[in-house]
Amino acid sequence: MRVRVVNQYVEAASEVLAKESGEAVQRGGLRLEANPYTTDDVTAVVGISGDLAGSLYLSMSGATALRLVGRMLGQAISTLDELVQSGIAELANVIAGSAGVALAEDGVTTTISPPLTLVGAGGRLSSVEIQRLVVTLTSACGEVHVHVALRGVA
Repeated sequence: MRVRVVNQYVEAASEVLAKESGEAVQRGGLRLEANPYTTDDVTAVVGISGDLAGSLYLSMSGATALRLVGRMLGQAISTLDELVQSGIAELANVIAGSAGVALAEDGVTTTISPPLTLVGAGGRLSSVEIQRLVVTLTSACGEVHVHVALRGVA
């Protein structure tokens, strides 16, 4: 997978998280992780199709999810309820959409599916034969892991 494509998703994630949290975001290094992936407390998954095929995962601790959605809403949140799950799913949706717009400017067409949110650490997800590249983004809200598993990258 070309690094420029992964960077579009990571840059979109960094920008969206900074905007929504109102905090600076620090980017960690790019790393390849083995399949299957064992989920964190909260993981949002967006399917990607078109010139690229695969998935984008956003994963984080429950505390990070609560802080992020709390910042988005401007209030303290204490329970991983449907509102928090919806907020994290929407973050993943906006990130995938923003990256898709940037990729379209390079002639790469993508379509995204509605996000899914998995709550509870320990689930296993596999991108099967697609390599999964991961970057950790850190802000005052905590760490968010951006997993990009795509094929079809020229």
